[in-house]
Amino acid sequence: MHWYTQVTTYPLLSWVGQAEFVSFHKEYERRLPFSIYVPYTLLMFSTLLLIFFRPAEIELEWVFVLLILNASIMIVSLVFAVPIHTRLDRQGYPDKAGIRELIRYNRVRLIVSSTSSIIMLYLMIGLLMS
Repeated sequence: MHWYTQVTTYPLLSWVGQAEFVSFHKEYERRLPFSIYVPYTLLMFSTLLLIFFRPAEIELEWVFVLLILNASIMIVSLVFAVPIHTRLDRQGYPDKAGIRELIRYNRVRLIVSSTSSIIMLYLMIGLLMS
């Protein structure tokens, strides 16, 4: 999800014309619940469930690391990305500096989510090998 946002979604915002930008951006935001919010909520919920229902081979510390990493994605989104999106909506045009900021902050989310995925893969491989 973050890879796609990094290399496709955010860079394409700068290609939208000023006349179409507001309607395009509103349509983009309208699609966020099922493409971003629901999967992220499921990710957090399933990670929380690991606290109580996890194989004995997975140490609780790893679950907390995953929770911290995954929660930080939300924090970066709320603190940095949401205000930029709000500003873009208010301005009504594709501000190149704002789009560069979105890409920069998404890079943080990309690194964090990739790290989380690598840890989860490591834990799954450990389960399969035990």
